[in-house]
Amino acid sequence: MMPSANVSESQITQKIHEINTHYQNYGIGGLAEAYEEFKREVAKAEAAAYKGEAGRLVLERIKDLENLFATVTGNEVKELSMFMRDSEALKRTAEFASINAENIRYGNLGGSLSSKEYTTAVKKYMNPDALMGPQDEADDQIANQEQANEAFNSFNWSRLGHWFYSRGNVAVPSYFLYGPLATQRRRLAPRTRNVDDTLHNRDKTTAQNVSASEVQDDPEQSTSHMVRTVYGVLNERDHTSKVNLFRFFINPHSFAQSVENLFYTSFLVRDGKVIVDVDDQNVPYVKIPDEDYEDVEEGSAISHHIATFDYEAWKTLIRQFNITEPYIPHRDVEEDTYSDSDG
Repeated sequence: MMPSANVSESQITQKIHEINTHYQNYGIGGLAEAYEEFKREVAKAEAAAYKGEAGRLVLERIKDLENLFATVTGNEVKELSMFMRDSEALKRTAEFASINAENIRYGNLGGSLSSKEYTTAVKKYMNPDALMGPQDEADDQIANQEQANEAFNSFNWSRLGHWFYSRGNVAVPSYFLYGPLATQRRRLAPRTRNVDDTLHNRDKTTAQNVSASEVQDDPEQSTSHMVRTVYGVLNERDHTSKVNLFRFFINPHSFAQSVENLFYTSFLVRDGKVIVDVDDQNVPYVKIPDEDYEDVEEGSAISHHIATFDYEAWKTLIRQFNITEPYIPHRDVEEDTYSDSDG
């Protein structure tokens, strides 16, 4: 190590010891000056750190910094600036030690082991009984190749390898995975083609083919036309009398047309063309209102009703009221069917 470094080391150590012993004579200013001088001494020793020769200086600087911080805590210094100076000095010392560790070389006894000391320690770790006597005597015992192999095999190399892998980031190799694996290739089964078994059916029920010219509003099939037709039937047959609601819209030959008739009747009720009420036996009926109906019923309550009508109710009402013929004439609708010969 450089002589100048030894002189500086002695000076900073003595000054820290003096401040620690007689703090009353130095105070906060003396501590601040000691931290600054400590950083200057660390900077001067960087040349030795870049050569890897500052191992002993690193240990001494850490010891000096411990003594300096002990002075701060021992004298109950509360100033935040002192703790900031100590943190900065500790960071600078860590960088100083890191530089020296990166450039360290075996043989520098300032803070490291020699190659012989390292080898002896490793052998003792792998086999504590192999180095019972002096090292020179142990080397003399390995006189031939057979004894050398026996001595080599006496060490627990697996223990050393496990120690290295437990402290490093290298994955443990798996030697049994070297080379191809003895696996049997799976044979591909023959693929079977899926055949549509519905292609040969003769008769099918599907949507009717409609051309662009046919997509026009048919007056006879529109909702408004059917509403007027239903109203015309009621107006022609029973202009002033009451008609049983179920007999009016139920078609005993078609459940679908019964639902349609009820749908058209709801529009007539909405527009005030017909009224729905119940008689003395609580049976609903429909009737075309009189001309003065609005004046008579002014101020009466108006309510909404949601009716549920399914297939079972349709059959039950037909039996209960003995409905044999539809009040609203039956509408013949062609079934949408075709055969393969049509295509």
